[in-house]
Amino acid sequence: MITETLILVFSYIVLIFWIAKQIKTDFFWLYLWQLKNYHIGRFNAHFDTDAGRKIFGISFFVKAFFCLISLSFILCSFLYGFSYDNIEFLSNTIYIFISASVVLMIIEGMHSLKSLFLEQSKKPEQTKKMIFLEAITFLVLLVFLIFIFQQFLLTRAIGLTNALHLVFLLFSFDLLSMVIISSIVLFFQPLTVYLRNKTLSKARSKINSLKNLLVIGITGSYGKSSTKEFLKIILSESFSVVSTVKNQNSEIGISECILRDVSSDHEIFICEMGAYNKGGIKLLCSIAQPKIGILTGIGNQHLATFGSQENIIKTKLELIDNLPSEGVAVLNWDSEFVKDNFKDRKISTLKCSTEIHEDMWAEGVKNSDSGLIFDACFKNGERIKIKTGIIGNHHLSNLLLCIAVAKKLGMSSEEIANGCEKITAKISGMEIEQTKHGFSAINSSYSANRVGVLSHLDHFKDIITTGKKILVMPCIIELGRDAKKTHYEIGKKIAKSCDVAIITTSDYFEDIKKGAQSECMKDYNIICIENPNKAFDIIKQRIDGGVVLLEGRSSKNLVNKIFEK
Repeated sequence: MITETLILVFSYIVLIFWIAKQIKTDFFWLYLWQLKNYHIGRFNAHFDTDAGRKIFGISFFVKAFFCLISLSFILCSFLYGFSYDNIEFLSNTIYIFISASVVLMIIEGMHSLKSLFLEQSKKPEQTKKMIFLEAITFLVLLVFLIFIFQQFLLTRAIGLTNALHLVFLLFSFDLLSMVIISSIVLFFQPLTVYLRNKTLSKARSKINSLKNLLVIGITGSYGKSSTKEFLKIILSESFSVVSTVKNQNSEIGISECILRDVSSDHEIFICEMGAYNKGGIKLLCSIAQPKIGILTGIGNQHLATFGSQENIIKTKLELIDNLPSEGVAVLNWDSEFVKDNFKDRKISTLKCSTEIHEDMWAEGVKNSDSGLIFDACFKNGERIKIKTGIIGNHHLSNLLLCIAVAKKLGMSSEEIANGCEKITAKISGMEIEQTKHGFSAINSSYSANRVGVLSHLDHFKDIITTGKKILVMPCIIELGRDAKKTHYEIGKKIAKSCDVAIITTSDYFEDIKKGAQSECMKDYNIICIENPNKAFDIIKQRIDGGVVLLEGRSSKNLVNKIFEK
Protein backbone atom coordinates (compact mmCIF):
# COMPACT_ATOMS: atom_id res chain seq x y z
CA MET A 1 0.00 0.00 0.00
CA ILE A 2 1.38 3.40 -0.94
CA THR A 3 1.94 5.55 2.13
CA GLU A 4 0.50 9.03 2.62
CA THR A 5 4.04 10.46 2.76
CA LEU A 6 4.84 9.00 -0.64
CA ILE A 7 1.58 10.37 -2.04
CA LEU A 8 2.48 13.79 -0.61
CA VAL A 9 5.91 13.69 -2.30
CA PHE A 10 4.26 12.66 -5.55
CA SER A 11 1.85 15.57 -5.18
CA TYR A 12 4.65 18.14 -4.87
CA ILE A 13 6.48 16.68 -7.87
CA VAL A 14 3.33 16.59 -9.97
CA LEU A 15 2.43 20.14 -8.99
CA ILE A 16 5.81 21.47 -10.14
CA PHE A 17 5.40 19.85 -13.55
CA TRP A 18 1.75 20.91 -13.72
CA ILE A 19 2.73 24.55 -13.07
CA ALA A 20 5.23 24.40 -15.97
CA LYS A 21 2.53 23.00 -18.24
CA GLN A 22 0.05 25.64 -17.10
CA ILE A 23 2.46 28.53 -17.70
CA LYS A 24 3.08 27.29 -21.23
CA THR A 25 -0.67 26.88 -21.82
CA ASP A 26 -1.49 30.36 -20.48
CA PHE A 27 1.21 31.92 -22.67
CA PHE A 28 -0.22 30.13 -25.71
CA TRP A 29 -3.80 31.34 -25.23
CA LEU A 30 -2.64 34.90 -24.57
CA TYR A 31 -0.42 34.69 -27.67
CA LEU A 32 -3.34 33.48 -29.78
CA TRP A 33 -5.64 36.28 -28.64
CA GLN A 34 -2.93 38.83 -29.36
CA LEU A 35 -2.15 37.25 -32.74
CA LYS A 36 -5.81 37.60 -33.69
CA ASN A 37 -5.87 41.24 -32.52
CA TYR A 38 -8.32 40.33 -29.71
CA HIS A 39 -10.90 39.88 -32.45
CA ILE A 40 -13.45 37.19 -31.53
CA GLY A 41 -14.18 36.29 -35.17
CA ARG A 42 -10.50 35.78 -35.99
CA PHE A 43 -9.97 33.86 -32.72
CA ASN A 44 -12.86 31.51 -33.52
CA ALA A 45 -11.70 31.13 -37.14
CA HIS A 46 -8.45 29.62 -35.83
CA PHE A 47 -10.36 26.51 -34.76
CA ASP A 48 -11.38 25.85 -38.35
CA THR A 49 -7.72 25.18 -39.16
CA ASP A 50 -5.86 21.92 -38.56
CA ALA A 51 -3.65 23.67 -36.00
CA GLY A 52 -6.76 24.85 -34.18
CA ARG A 53 -8.38 21.42 -34.23
CA LYS A 54 -5.20 19.80 -32.92
CA ILE A 55 -5.43 21.90 -29.76
CA PHE A 56 -8.28 19.60 -28.76
CA GLY A 57 -6.39 16.46 -29.69
CA ILE A 58 -5.70 13.15 -27.96
CA SER A 59 -4.07 14.73 -24.90
CA PHE A 60 -7.11 16.94 -24.31
CA PHE A 61 -9.56 14.06 -24.53
CA VAL A 62 -7.39 11.80 -22.33
CA LYS A 63 -7.36 14.50 -19.65
CA ALA A 64 -11.10 15.00 -20.10
CA PHE A 65 -11.57 11.24 -19.63
CA PHE A 66 -9.38 11.24 -16.51
CA CYS A 67 -11.33 14.20 -15.18
CA LEU A 68 -14.61 12.42 -15.81
CA ILE A 69 -13.40 9.22 -14.08
CA SER A 70 -12.18 11.10 -11.00
CA LEU A 71 -15.45 13.03 -10.84
CA SER A 72 -17.37 9.75 -11.04
CA PHE A 73 -15.40 8.32 -8.10
CA ILE A 74 -15.95 11.50 -6.10
CA LEU A 75 -19.71 11.60 -6.80
CA CYS A 76 -20.18 7.90 -5.99
CA SER A 77 -18.38 8.33 -2.69
CA PHE A 78 -20.48 11.39 -1.87
CA LEU A 79 -23.83 9.87 -2.87
CA TYR A 80 -23.36 6.44 -1.30
CA GLY A 81 -21.23 7.48 1.68
CA PHE A 82 -18.43 4.90 1.40
CA SER A 83 -14.68 5.33 1.85
CA TYR A 84 -12.25 4.18 -0.84
CA ASP A 85 -9.87 2.83 1.80
CA ASN A 86 -12.48 0.34 3.04
CA ILE A 87 -12.84 -1.37 -0.33
CA GLU A 88 -9.52 -2.91 -1.37
CA PHE A 89 -10.37 -3.44 -5.06
CA LEU A 90 -11.67 0.12 -5.39
CA SER A 91 -8.70 1.64 -3.55
CA ASN A 92 -6.21 -0.28 -5.74
CA THR A 93 -8.06 0.86 -8.87
CA ILE A 94 -7.88 4.47 -7.72
CA TYR A 95 -4.16 4.11 -6.91
CA ILE A 96 -3.57 2.93 -10.48
CA PHE A 97 -5.70 5.76 -11.85
CA ILE A 98 -3.82 8.37 -9.79
CA SER A 99 -0.47 6.88 -10.86
CA ALA A 100 -1.48 7.13 -14.53
CA SER A 101 -2.52 10.74 -13.95
CA VAL A 102 0.84 11.48 -12.33
CA VAL A 103 2.72 10.00 -15.30
CA LEU A 104 0.68 12.07 -17.76
CA MET A 105 1.26 15.31 -15.84
CA ILE A 106 4.99 14.66 -15.50
CA ILE A 107 5.38 13.90 -19.22
CA GLU A 108 3.49 17.07 -20.19
CA GLY A 109 5.39 19.08 -17.60
CA MET A 110 8.79 17.87 -18.83
CA HIS A 111 7.84 18.72 -22.42
CA SER A 112 6.65 22.16 -21.30
CA LEU A 113 9.83 22.85 -19.33
CA LYS A 114 11.90 21.91 -22.36
CA SER A 115 9.85 24.18 -24.64
CA LEU A 116 10.03 27.10 -22.21
CA PHE A 117 13.76 26.64 -21.61
CA LEU A 118 14.58 26.38 -25.34
CA GLU A 119 12.13 29.21 -26.13
CA GLN A 120 10.20 26.98 -28.54
CA SER A 121 6.79 27.69 -27.02
CA LYS A 122 4.40 30.37 -28.25
CA LYS A 123 4.66 33.58 -26.25
CA PRO A 124 2.90 36.91 -26.74
CA GLU A 125 4.68 40.15 -27.55
CA GLN A 126 5.15 42.25 -24.42
CA THR A 127 2.88 45.26 -24.87
CA LYS A 128 1.30 47.25 -22.02
CA LYS A 129 -2.02 45.53 -22.57
CA MET A 130 -0.42 42.09 -22.66
CA ILE A 131 1.61 42.70 -19.49
CA PHE A 132 -1.64 43.64 -17.74
CA LEU A 133 -3.44 40.53 -19.02
CA GLU A 134 -0.48 38.34 -18.03
CA ALA A 135 -0.54 39.81 -14.53
CA ILE A 136 -4.25 39.03 -14.13
CA THR A 137 -3.81 35.55 -15.61
CA PHE A 138 -0.99 34.59 -13.29
CA LEU A 139 -2.81 36.15 -10.34
CA VAL A 140 -5.69 33.75 -11.04
CA LEU A 141 -3.18 30.89 -11.24
CA LEU A 142 -1.57 31.99 -7.97
CA VAL A 143 -4.93 32.09 -6.17
CA PHE A 144 -5.68 28.57 -7.42
CA LEU A 145 -2.27 27.33 -6.22
CA ILE A 146 -2.75 28.90 -2.78
CA PHE A 147 -6.08 27.09 -2.52
CA ILE A 148 -4.41 23.80 -3.49
CA PHE A 149 -1.66 24.23 -0.92
CA GLN A 150 -4.06 25.17 1.86
CA GLN A 151 -6.53 22.39 1.17
CA PHE A 152 -4.16 19.53 0.41
CA LEU A 153 -0.44 20.03 0.84
CA LEU A 154 0.14 22.29 3.86
CA THR A 155 -2.22 20.19 6.00
CA ARG A 156 -0.41 17.03 4.84
CA ALA A 157 -3.93 15.56 4.58
CA ILE A 158 -3.20 13.99 1.21
CA GLY A 159 -4.77 10.60 1.60
CA LEU A 160 -6.40 8.68 -1.20
CA THR A 161 -9.57 10.78 -1.22
CA ASN A 162 -7.76 14.11 -1.30
CA ALA A 163 -5.30 12.83 -3.92
CA LEU A 164 -8.25 12.01 -6.15
CA HIS A 165 -9.75 15.45 -5.52
CA LEU A 166 -6.40 17.06 -6.35
CA VAL A 167 -6.16 15.19 -9.66
CA PHE A 168 -9.67 16.29 -10.54
CA LEU A 169 -8.93 19.96 -9.76
CA LEU A 170 -5.63 20.05 -11.67
CA PHE A 171 -7.08 18.43 -14.78
CA SER A 172 -10.19 20.62 -14.62
CA PHE A 173 -8.15 23.83 -14.40
CA ASP A 174 -5.99 22.66 -17.31
CA LEU A 175 -9.01 21.81 -19.48
CA LEU A 176 -10.66 25.13 -18.70
CA SER A 177 -7.55 27.21 -19.50
CA MET A 178 -8.96 28.53 -22.77
CA VAL A 179 -12.21 29.52 -21.06
CA ILE A 180 -10.35 31.17 -18.16
CA ILE A 181 -7.97 33.16 -20.41
CA SER A 182 -10.73 34.12 -22.83
CA SER A 183 -12.92 35.24 -19.92
CA ILE A 184 -10.10 37.43 -18.61
CA VAL A 185 -9.53 38.97 -22.04
CA LEU A 186 -13.24 39.60 -22.63
CA PHE A 187 -13.93 40.75 -19.05
CA PHE A 188 -11.43 43.57 -19.41
CA GLN A 189 -12.61 44.51 -22.90
CA PRO A 190 -14.86 47.33 -21.55
CA LEU A 191 -11.80 48.82 -19.82
CA THR A 192 -9.78 48.24 -22.98
CA VAL A 193 -12.49 49.91 -25.07
CA TYR A 194 -12.58 52.89 -22.70
CA LEU A 195 -8.79 53.33 -22.82
CA ARG A 196 -8.81 52.71 -26.57
CA ASN A 197 -11.46 55.37 -27.17
CA LYS A 198 -9.50 57.80 -25.01
CA THR A 199 -6.38 57.14 -27.10
CA LEU A 200 -8.36 57.48 -30.34
CA SER A 201 -9.81 60.80 -29.18
CA LYS A 202 -6.36 62.16 -28.36
CA ALA A 203 -5.06 61.04 -31.76
CA ARG A 204 -7.96 62.78 -33.56
CA SER A 205 -7.32 65.97 -31.63
CA LYS A 206 -3.64 65.91 -32.48
CA ILE A 207 -4.31 65.34 -36.20
CA ASN A 208 -6.80 68.24 -36.17
CA SER A 209 -4.16 70.48 -34.63
CA LEU A 210 -1.61 69.74 -37.37
CA LYS A 211 -3.12 71.93 -40.08
CA ASN A 212 -0.19 71.60 -42.49
CA LEU A 213 0.06 67.80 -42.29
CA LEU A 214 -0.97 65.80 -45.35
CA VAL A 215 -2.24 62.31 -44.48
CA ILE A 216 -2.04 59.52 -47.05
CA GLY A 217 -4.08 56.42 -46.26
CA ILE A 218 -3.21 53.01 -47.73
CA THR A 219 -5.50 49.99 -47.67
CA GLY A 220 -6.16 46.85 -49.70
CA SER A 221 -6.21 43.08 -49.39
CA TYR A 222 -2.49 42.90 -50.12
CA GLY A 223 0.58 45.06 -50.62
CA LYS A 224 -0.21 47.63 -47.91
CA SER A 225 3.05 47.39 -45.98
CA SER A 226 5.36 47.28 -49.00
CA THR A 227 3.51 50.20 -50.66
CA LYS A 228 3.87 52.18 -47.43
CA GLU A 229 7.62 51.53 -47.30
CA PHE A 230 8.14 52.35 -51.00
CA LEU A 231 6.15 55.57 -50.73
CA LYS A 232 8.01 56.71 -47.62
CA ILE A 233 11.39 56.30 -49.34
CA ILE A 234 10.28 58.11 -52.50
CA LEU A 235 8.53 61.03 -50.75
CA SER A 236 11.46 61.47 -48.35
CA GLU A 237 13.43 62.85 -51.31
CA SER A 238 11.35 66.05 -51.06
CA PHE A 239 9.35 65.99 -47.83
CA SER A 240 9.60 65.33 -44.14
CA VAL A 241 7.75 62.01 -43.87
CA VAL A 242 6.58 59.79 -41.02
CA SER A 243 4.64 56.53 -41.30
CA THR A 244 3.01 53.83 -39.23
CA VAL A 245 5.46 51.13 -38.17
CA LYS A 246 5.64 47.47 -39.11
CA ASN A 247 2.15 45.98 -39.42
CA GLN A 248 0.50 48.19 -36.79
CA ASN A 249 -2.46 49.14 -38.95
CA SER A 250 -5.33 48.92 -36.44
CA GLU A 251 -7.07 51.85 -34.75
CA ILE A 252 -4.94 51.60 -31.62
CA GLY A 253 -1.69 51.08 -33.55
CA ILE A 254 -2.39 54.10 -35.77
CA SER A 255 -3.45 56.26 -32.82
CA GLU A 256 -0.37 55.39 -30.78
CA CYS A 257 1.80 56.16 -33.81
CA ILE A 258 0.14 59.57 -34.19
CA LEU A 259 0.64 60.39 -30.52
CA ARG A 260 4.20 59.03 -30.37
CA ASP A 261 5.79 59.79 -33.75
CA VAL A 262 3.87 62.47 -35.67
CA SER A 263 4.88 66.10 -35.00
CA SER A 264 4.54 69.57 -36.48
CA ASP A 265 7.91 69.04 -38.16
CA HIS A 266 6.39 66.45 -40.48
CA GLU A 267 4.78 67.36 -43.76
CA ILE A 268 3.34 63.93 -44.65
CA PHE A 269 1.97 61.07 -42.57
CA ILE A 270 1.60 57.74 -44.40
CA CYS A 271 -0.97 55.60 -42.66
CA GLU A 272 -1.40 51.88 -43.39
CA MET A 273 -4.97 50.79 -42.68
CA GLY A 274 -6.18 47.24 -42.02
CA ALA A 275 -9.57 45.86 -41.00
CA TYR A 276 -11.36 42.55 -40.46
CA ASN A 277 -14.96 43.70 -40.66
CA LYS A 278 -17.22 46.32 -42.25
CA GLY A 279 -16.79 49.82 -40.85
CA GLY A 280 -13.18 49.17 -39.87
CA ILE A 281 -11.58 51.43 -42.49
CA LYS A 282 -14.22 54.13 -41.90
CA LEU A 283 -13.18 54.22 -38.24
CA LEU A 284 -9.50 54.55 -39.19
CA CYS A 285 -10.34 57.40 -41.58
CA SER A 286 -12.12 59.24 -38.76
CA ILE A 287 -8.86 59.09 -36.78
CA ALA A 288 -6.19 59.79 -39.41
CA GLN A 289 -8.36 61.91 -41.77
CA PRO A 290 -6.51 61.12 -45.03
CA LYS A 291 -6.70 63.43 -48.03
CA ILE A 292 -5.10 60.95 -50.41
CA GLY A 293 -6.27 57.33 -50.45
CA ILE A 294 -4.30 54.50 -52.06
CA LEU A 295 -6.14 51.25 -52.81
CA THR A 296 -3.55 48.55 -53.54
CA GLY A 297 -6.09 45.96 -54.70
CA ILE A 298 -8.93 43.81 -53.46
CA GLY A 299 -8.76 40.04 -53.09
CA ASN A 300 -10.11 37.28 -50.86
CA GLN A 301 -7.77 37.70 -47.87
CA HIS A 302 -9.66 37.40 -44.53
CA LEU A 303 -12.81 36.23 -46.31
CA ALA A 304 -13.53 34.00 -43.32
CA THR A 305 -13.85 36.99 -40.98
CA PHE A 306 -15.57 39.36 -43.43
CA GLY A 307 -18.18 36.76 -44.31
CA SER A 308 -18.40 37.57 -48.03
CA GLN A 309 -16.41 39.05 -50.88
CA GLU A 310 -18.96 41.86 -51.06
CA ASN A 311 -18.16 42.86 -47.49
CA ILE A 312 -14.44 42.95 -48.29
CA ILE A 313 -15.06 45.19 -51.32
CA LYS A 314 -17.29 47.59 -49.39
CA THR A 315 -14.82 47.80 -46.50
CA LYS A 316 -11.78 48.55 -48.68
CA LEU A 317 -13.73 51.21 -50.59
CA GLU A 318 -14.53 52.91 -47.28
CA LEU A 319 -11.14 54.64 -47.62
CA ILE A 320 -12.25 56.29 -50.88
CA ASP A 321 -15.75 57.06 -49.59
CA ASN A 322 -14.31 58.89 -46.57
CA LEU A 323 -11.90 61.16 -48.42
CA PRO A 324 -12.79 64.87 -48.47
CA SER A 325 -14.26 66.37 -51.65
CA GLU A 326 -10.84 67.77 -52.58
CA GLY A 327 -9.20 64.41 -51.92
CA VAL A 328 -7.53 62.08 -54.44
CA ALA A 329 -8.10 58.33 -54.89
CA VAL A 330 -5.09 56.44 -56.27
CA LEU A 331 -6.24 53.06 -57.57
CA ASN A 332 -4.66 49.82 -58.72
CA TRP A 333 -6.60 49.43 -61.98
CA ASP A 334 -5.19 45.91 -62.46
CA SER A 335 -7.43 44.70 -59.63
CA GLU A 336 -10.69 43.46 -61.14
CA PHE A 337 -12.62 44.03 -57.91
CA VAL A 338 -11.43 47.66 -57.81
CA LYS A 339 -12.20 48.32 -61.46
CA ASP A 340 -15.62 46.64 -61.36
CA ASN A 341 -16.80 48.34 -58.16
CA PHE A 342 -15.40 51.86 -58.42
CA LYS A 343 -18.48 53.56 -59.84
CA ASP A 344 -20.39 56.81 -59.33
CA ARG A 345 -17.78 58.27 -56.99
CA LYS A 346 -17.34 61.98 -57.60
CA ILE A 347 -13.72 62.34 -56.56
CA SER A 348 -10.44 62.98 -58.33
CA THR A 349 -8.80 59.68 -59.29
CA LEU A 350 -5.47 58.39 -60.53
CA LYS A 351 -5.83 54.96 -62.15
CA CYS A 352 -2.57 53.00 -62.31
CA SER A 353 -1.99 49.83 -64.30
CA THR A 354 0.91 47.63 -65.29
CA GLU A 355 -0.53 47.31 -68.82
CA ILE A 356 -3.75 49.30 -69.41
CA HIS A 357 -3.13 52.87 -70.59
CA GLU A 358 -5.06 54.83 -67.98
CA ASP A 359 -3.66 57.77 -65.97
CA MET A 360 -0.38 55.92 -65.47
CA TRP A 361 1.12 52.63 -66.67
CA ALA A 362 4.40 50.77 -67.10
CA GLU A 363 6.31 49.93 -70.26
CA GLY A 364 9.55 48.08 -70.99
CA VAL A 365 9.40 46.07 -67.77
CA LYS A 366 12.51 43.99 -67.02
CA ASN A 367 12.82 41.89 -63.90
CA SER A 368 16.30 40.61 -63.02
CA ASP A 369 18.22 39.58 -59.91
CA SER A 370 19.24 43.23 -59.49
CA GLY A 371 15.64 44.46 -59.53
CA LEU A 372 12.88 45.96 -61.64
CA ILE A 373 13.56 48.35 -64.52
CA PHE A 374 10.72 50.04 -66.40
CA ASP A 375 9.34 53.27 -67.78
CA ALA A 376 6.62 54.98 -65.74
CA CYS A 377 4.33 56.49 -68.40
CA PHE A 378 1.78 59.25 -67.88
CA LYS A 379 -1.31 60.28 -69.79
CA ASN A 380 0.29 63.63 -70.72
CA GLY A 381 3.09 61.81 -72.54
CA GLU A 382 5.74 62.15 -69.82
CA ARG A 383 7.97 59.14 -69.03
CA ILE A 384 10.27 58.44 -66.11
CA LYS A 385 13.01 55.81 -66.38
CA ILE A 386 12.80 53.79 -63.15
CA LYS A 387 15.54 51.54 -61.76
CA THR A 388 14.90 49.90 -58.43
CA GLY A 389 16.13 47.02 -56.29
CA ILE A 390 12.61 45.64 -55.90
CA ILE A 391 12.34 41.95 -56.78
CA GLY A 392 9.00 40.47 -57.82
CA ASN A 393 6.59 41.61 -60.53
CA HIS A 394 3.71 41.96 -58.07
CA HIS A 395 5.50 44.98 -56.58
CA LEU A 396 5.27 46.83 -59.91
CA SER A 397 1.66 47.88 -59.33
CA ASN A 398 2.50 49.03 -55.79
CA LEU A 399 5.39 51.11 -57.07
CA LEU A 400 3.24 52.71 -59.77
CA LEU A 401 0.79 53.83 -57.09
CA CYS A 402 3.65 55.46 -55.17
CA ILE A 403 5.03 57.20 -58.26
CA ALA A 404 1.57 58.52 -59.09
CA VAL A 405 1.26 60.05 -55.61
CA ALA A 406 4.74 61.54 -55.80
CA LYS A 407 3.96 63.14 -59.16
CA LYS A 408 0.64 64.45 -57.84
CA LEU A 409 2.51 66.14 -54.99
CA GLY A 410 4.79 67.93 -57.45
CA MET A 411 7.99 65.91 -57.19
CA SER A 412 10.28 66.10 -60.20
CA SER A 413 11.08 63.11 -62.39
CA GLU A 414 14.65 63.14 -61.10
CA GLU A 415 13.55 63.12 -57.44
CA ILE A 416 11.15 60.24 -58.10
CA ALA A 417 13.80 58.21 -59.96
CA ASN A 418 16.34 58.82 -57.17
CA GLY A 419 13.85 57.69 -54.54
CA CYS A 420 12.98 54.52 -56.45
CA GLU A 421 16.65 53.66 -56.81
CA LYS A 422 16.98 53.61 -53.01
CA ILE A 423 14.36 50.86 -52.62
CA THR A 424 16.25 47.61 -52.02
CA ALA A 425 15.40 43.94 -52.39
CA LYS A 426 15.32 43.63 -48.61
CA ILE A 427 12.45 46.11 -48.41
CA SER A 428 10.54 44.13 -51.03
CA GLY A 429 11.02 40.94 -49.00
CA MET A 430 12.90 39.02 -51.72
CA GLU A 431 16.56 39.57 -50.81
CA ILE A 432 18.78 36.52 -51.30
CA GLU A 433 21.10 35.91 -48.35
CA GLN A 434 23.93 33.40 -48.10
CA THR A 435 23.65 31.24 -44.98
CA LYS A 436 26.41 29.51 -43.08
CA HIS A 437 24.87 26.14 -44.02
CA GLY A 438 26.12 26.27 -47.62
CA PHE A 439 22.91 27.40 -49.28
CA SER A 440 21.12 30.71 -49.94
CA ALA A 441 17.77 31.78 -48.54
CA ILE A 442 15.07 34.34 -49.20
CA ASN A 443 13.17 35.46 -46.11
CA SER A 444 9.68 36.48 -47.16
CA SER A 445 8.17 35.13 -43.97
CA TYR A 446 6.10 38.08 -42.73
CA SER A 447 2.68 37.12 -44.09
CA ALA A 448 1.25 35.64 -47.25
CA ASN A 449 -1.54 36.37 -49.69
CA ARG A 450 -2.45 34.83 -53.03
CA VAL A 451 -1.02 37.61 -55.21
CA GLY A 452 2.26 37.81 -53.31
CA VAL A 453 2.83 34.05 -53.18
CA LEU A 454 2.17 33.57 -56.91
CA SER A 455 4.46 36.47 -57.83
CA HIS A 456 7.25 35.30 -55.53
CA LEU A 457 7.03 31.84 -57.08
CA ASP A 458 7.27 33.38 -60.56
CA HIS A 459 10.48 35.11 -59.54
CA PHE A 460 11.76 32.01 -57.75
CA LYS A 461 11.37 30.06 -60.99
CA ASP A 462 13.78 32.41 -62.77
CA ILE A 463 16.50 32.38 -60.10
CA ILE A 464 19.63 30.71 -61.48
CA THR A 465 21.12 28.19 -59.07
CA THR A 466 23.34 25.12 -59.22
CA GLY A 467 21.37 23.35 -56.50
CA LYS A 468 17.72 22.77 -55.68
CA LYS A 469 15.00 25.38 -55.19
CA ILE A 470 13.04 24.59 -52.03
CA LEU A 471 9.89 26.41 -50.95
CA VAL A 472 8.83 26.44 -47.30
CA MET A 473 5.39 27.89 -46.55
CA PRO A 474 2.27 27.35 -44.43
CA CYS A 475 -1.21 27.31 -45.91
CA ILE A 476 -2.84 30.73 -46.19
CA ILE A 477 -5.38 31.43 -43.45
CA GLU A 478 -8.83 33.05 -43.39
CA LEU A 479 -9.69 32.51 -47.07
CA GLY A 480 -13.12 31.06 -46.32
CA ARG A 481 -14.79 29.22 -49.21
CA ASP A 482 -12.05 30.32 -51.65
CA ALA A 483 -9.36 28.42 -49.72
CA LYS A 484 -9.38 25.16 -51.71
CA LYS A 485 -9.35 26.92 -55.09
CA THR A 486 -6.56 29.32 -54.04
CA HIS A 487 -4.34 26.55 -52.67
CA TYR A 488 -4.88 24.39 -55.76
CA GLU A 489 -3.73 27.35 -57.87
CA ILE A 490 -0.67 27.80 -55.65
CA GLY A 491 0.10 24.09 -56.03
CA LYS A 492 0.14 24.41 -59.83
CA LYS A 493 2.55 27.34 -59.58
CA ILE A 494 4.77 25.45 -57.11
CA ALA A 495 5.21 22.62 -59.61
CA LYS A 496 6.47 25.11 -62.22
CA SER A 497 8.78 27.00 -59.86
CA CYS A 498 10.29 24.64 -57.28
CA ASP A 499 12.16 21.36 -57.03
CA VAL A 500 10.86 20.67 -53.53
CA ALA A 501 8.01 22.20 -51.50
CA ILE A 502 7.69 21.82 -47.74
CA ILE A 503 4.23 22.83 -46.51
CA THR A 504 4.32 23.51 -42.76
CA THR A 505 0.59 23.31 -41.99
CA SER A 506 -1.81 20.60 -43.08
CA ASP A 507 -5.04 22.59 -43.52
CA TYR A 508 -5.07 22.71 -47.34
CA PHE A 509 -2.03 20.58 -48.05
CA GLU A 510 -4.05 18.10 -50.10
CA ASP A 511 -5.33 20.91 -52.35
CA ILE A 512 -1.79 22.22 -52.87
CA LYS A 513 -0.62 18.68 -53.61
CA LYS A 514 -3.40 18.07 -56.14
CA GLY A 515 -2.50 21.31 -57.91
CA ALA A 516 1.18 20.34 -58.02
CA GLN A 517 0.36 16.82 -59.22
CA SER A 518 -1.73 18.27 -62.07
CA GLU A 519 1.55 19.77 -63.34
CA CYS A 520 3.38 16.43 -62.93
CA MET A 521 5.22 17.20 -59.67
CA LYS A 522 6.19 13.97 -57.89
CA ASP A 523 4.67 13.18 -54.49
CA TYR A 524 8.04 12.95 -52.74
CA ASN A 525 8.84 16.51 -53.80
CA ILE A 526 5.80 18.08 -52.12
CA ILE A 527 5.57 17.15 -48.46
CA CYS A 528 3.85 18.34 -45.31
CA ILE A 529 6.19 18.74 -42.32
CA GLU A 530 4.92 20.70 -39.32
CA ASN A 531 7.96 20.13 -37.09
CA PRO A 532 10.50 22.95 -37.81
CA ASN A 533 13.48 20.77 -36.84
CA LYS A 534 12.47 18.04 -39.28
CA ALA A 535 11.82 20.64 -41.98
CA PHE A 536 15.33 22.03 -41.45
CA ASP A 537 16.82 18.53 -41.73
CA ILE A 538 15.00 17.94 -45.04
CA ILE A 539 16.25 21.27 -46.39
CA LYS A 540 19.86 20.39 -45.56
CA GLN A 541 19.52 16.92 -47.06
CA ARG A 542 17.99 17.98 -50.36
CA ILE A 543 19.02 21.55 -51.17
CA ASP A 544 22.48 20.74 -52.58
CA GLY A 545 23.76 24.32 -52.34
CA GLY A 546 20.63 25.88 -53.84
CA VAL A 547 18.10 28.41 -52.57
CA VAL A 548 15.27 28.13 -50.04
CA LEU A 549 12.31 30.51 -50.15
CA LEU A 550 10.58 31.08 -46.81
CA GLU A 551 7.11 32.29 -47.69
CA GLY A 552 4.38 33.34 -45.25
CA ARG A 553 4.42 33.07 -41.47
CA SER A 554 7.17 30.47 -41.11
CA SER A 555 8.18 29.12 -37.72
CA LYS A 556 10.52 31.52 -35.88
CA ASN A 557 12.53 28.51 -34.83
CA LEU A 558 13.06 27.49 -38.48
CA VAL A 559 13.87 31.05 -39.57
CA ASN A 560 16.42 31.39 -36.76
CA LYS A 561 18.02 28.06 -37.65
CA ILE A 562 18.42 29.00 -41.31
CA PHE A 563 19.73 32.51 -40.70
CA GLU A 564 21.80 31.82 -37.58
CA LYS A 565 25.19 33.53 -37.63
